[in-house]
Amino acid sequence: MKFKVGDRVKYLDEIGEGIVKKIYGDLVIVEDSLGFELPMKENKLLLIAAANNTTENKDKKTEHSEKGQNKNTQIRTDKSTKHFKEGIYLTINPQNPDIPIASPHSVYLVNFTSFDIYFLLHKIKLGSLEIEHGFLEKYSAIKVDNIKIEDLPNESSYVLQSSIVSDDKIFLPFINQLAIKKNILLKEDNYCENPFFDKKSVPILIRLVNEFIEYKSNKNEKVDQDINTKKSKDRLITDKGIIDKHLKSPDIAEVDLHIEKLVNNPQNISSDMALTVQLSYFKQCLESAIDRGIQKVVFIHGVGAGILKSEMYKILKNYPDLYYGDAPIRQYGIGATEVYIKPIKT
Repeated sequence: MKFKVGDRVKYLDEIGEGIVKKIYGDLVIVEDSLGFELPMKENKLLLIAAANNTTENKDKKTEHSEKGQNKNTQIRTDKSTKHFKEGIYLTINPQNPDIPIASPHSVYLVNFTSFDIYFLLHKIKLGSLEIEHGFLEKYSAIKVDNIKIEDLPNESSYVLQSSIVSDDKIFLPFINQLAIKKNILLKEDNYCENPFFDKKSVPILIRLVNEFIEYKSNKNEKVDQDINTKKSKDRLITDKGIIDKHLKSPDIAEVDLHIEKLVNNPQNISSDMALTVQLSYFKQCLESAIDRGIQKVVFIHGVGAGILKSEMYKILKNYPDLYYGDAPIRQYGIGATEVYIKPIKT
């Protein structure tokens, strides 16, 4: 079935639905109710309601940025350079490598992995928020910004939301906050050889490929356990999971969703962006807890205007195997929700 921009579609292999925002051949970008744009294969979607307009959607890739000017650039794939593992990087490239500290710079987002990636980059600047988005093919780079050292504040912030596109695996979307510090561009020693470009640049690691979290929906598969493990899990996961660092006991986890616990410079993030970061982390922890077979997770969200709690409850309603409600007031006050995960019957 061919979809059109504006169609409402339902996911076949998981809970949820959304609106078709863009189409890249057989890859459909779907915006869910939280505003996240997720890449889905065409054959994994079911049409619920056709778009109001009847304009035929052309079967071609859309532009890779809101300005429509940036294109993917193939990067070197020789991996002989030391200290560079496969992952996603931000690189700052001087336009004049002979005098890097006095040159204007181009900022590139680099996909140094064997996966294609759909990305949404928020460039946080004084008095403004710019957004760049696009489809970044494997082992390629895309220019996302131009900067001048003399115009930079001491630190320039970016927030990257990424979705991994794979034919045979499903990965959880992730969000990273990163920063370009002015002082690193003023030291020539920070400009180094790298496997991405022929000229020296300043690379900043965002996320390694082995940190991508794979989602498994088959409840009948089991994880290999050591002989001393008390019991095996009912779902297959490929790493320890993001929930592990929040464990208070083998079966109970506690996750603090206050924005200052999730990002380094919360004062630079708008309230809308903070909510996006919090909900994304909430969903990742929830999915990880389900995969790990954790019995109970307490999410500390605070009181505020109640928006975060309300949006969390909308997400939780989509999970039939959960019980949830207010956490004990004596222990957490009135700003926490506890989620009980039903054990899977064997």
